[in-house]
Amino acid sequence: MVTARFDPSLVTMTGVPQRVAAPIRDLLSRYDSVSLDRLQQVAGGTALTTDGPEGCGVVVGDIDARTLRRELARDADLIQEPATKAGFTRFKSKRATTALGVHADEIVIGHASSISSAVAHRDAGISGRDTGHSRTDTDYGPLPSRLRGDATVCVDLGTETRGYLRRTLSDAPEALRTAVDAAAAVGVACSVAPDGSEPTESPSATPATSRHGTTNTLTTTFRYGAVADPKRLDRETAEAIARAAREGESSFSDATVSRHGRTVIVETVADGDIFAPHAELAGTSVDDVESLSDS
Repeated sequence: MVTARFDPSLVTMTGVPQRVAAPIRDLLSRYDSVSLDRLQQVAGGTALTTDGPEGCGVVVGDIDARTLRRELARDADLIQEPATKAGFTRFKSKRATTALGVHADEIVIGHASSISSAVAHRDAGISGRDTGHSRTDTDYGPLPSRLRGDATVCVDLGTETRGYLRRTLSDAPEALRTAVDAAAAVGVACSVAPDGSEPTESPSATPATSRHGTTNTLTTTFRYGAVADPKRLDRETAEAIARAAREGESSFSDATVSRHGRTVIVETVADGDIFAPHAELAGTSVDDVESLSDS
């Protein structure tokens, strides 16, 4: 199970890889009522099932719901469904396995391997019952309290999720793969701030440019955490991960390790491009980073 929460203004500050930027640009151009500057928070959860990822996400912000409903009703790829007592206007996709509901300042989106499952996740999300965004912090032990920032992701390592991470990290350093095998839960949080100031948990929506040049240099602090038996994930393994993060060609500028009971935290700083160091540490590559804003 994976849950995430982030401030949408991060994408205007840090930029995103091209393959991520493309669908966001398509969404912004398709619906005039959707604006990055007006979104306040995105949260949700995904379970990695044998049929693929499925779950529910919630977008909250200053949303022009009336205009958005009209735009969605005119979209030939969507079907409007009967109204519900919850007051949400509901739609499901004709082509993709997604479904959404719109009400006031909130958009609920369900996704799955089938449209019926996506609808079920959306409807459960509307009623507040979907496991994709209603799980409590206790699912991840002390990680949520240790990993605070502008964006946070926590992963409860069940069989499917652990297998997915093993495949993804097949070329990563051995210490990182050992941590995944040993941990019951892992997570990461980041906090972004202009260079020379302390990272905050509420970044302003200041557009940032890519690695090729920017008017503001950003400093991003990352905190990585794992909950595991200290006998299986010792400090030496965590320090080996920290060394790998520091020593790559696209390295982090610093990395420190601390232990808090069963929780190990690796904290590091990335100056400039935040994606290349992660890709290198995981043994993969990443697209060029693009600036992204409503303009």
